[in-house]
Amino acid sequence: MDLAGFGALAAALVAAVGIPATVLVGRWQMRAALRSADATSQAGLAQAQATYQAAVDQTSAQSTAAHAQWRRGIRRDAWSAFLLTIEDAVNAGHSAPSGAGEDFAAARRVVKTSLVVLELEGPPPVVTAAKTLRRTCNDYLELVEGDLPASRAWNAFHAAVDDERTNFADDTAAPVHDAQAALSHLGNLMRELRAPTGPSPWASFDPATEPDIAHERIESAYAAATEALAACPSITSGQARTLLHDAAHGGRGEMLHQRDDCLRFFEESRAAFLSAAQQHPDAGQ
Repeated sequence: MDLAGFGALAAALVAAVGIPATVLVGRWQMRAALRSADATSQAGLAQAQATYQAAVDQTSAQSTAAHAQWRRGIRRDAWSAFLLTIEDAVNAGHSAPSGAGEDFAAARRVVKTSLVVLELEGPPPVVTAAKTLRRTCNDYLELVEGDLPASRAWNAFHAAVDDERTNFADDTAAPVHDAQAALSHLGNLMRELRAPTGPSPWASFDPATEPDIAHERIESAYAAATEALAACPSITSGQARTLLHDAAHGGRGEMLHQRDDCLRFFEESRAAFLSAAQQHPDAGQ
């Protein structure tokens, strides 16, 4: 074979070897490109997942915060509504003796309804304080309701006293003033008989050692008060009976003392309720 033949054969061999090498290099390059594309895709997916999760977390946090804010608002509204119904009920009790009439049963129902809402919303410490406050409110209403006939009779009597004093003249009788003095004397006798506290209206003897004389004096004072009230044209027979009964049981002093105790317990319960509500996290903004 001549030199030209060897050259042609060598060229063919080089070409035969070069084609597979080119294919192999191309495959390597393609695989590298695919790996790079896959890595880029994975990085993109990870970034997208992270972005998505961050958005979900932010939405969840915003939703949780919004729900917590909504729940705080609901609870504060329930607490406020309950406290307002309580104060309305107590104010009704305050005004009842001089008013035309109060529906205490309706006031209690309103308070009960607001308490039920508060019980549903919680929390337990505030519910417990609310129940105590409702009980002291009801105690006061029951006391006022039971005392209404007497308190209204005394209001009418005091109005008659003021009217007589305004229109008093030296040459006119003062029957309401006389009735006031008679009732006061009867009340003093009964109070000192039950619990001596100072100078005795019994004068020179001890009613504990001479009960018969004490009984006679009480009957005499009762009869004098009855006669004096009958002479008051502005006092009805029903009011007179109520005034006599009240004076025979010591007058207004004991009832006023009970009322003051009820209101003191109420104010303490109200303060405890406010403290329980204010100390709870839901009281904040």
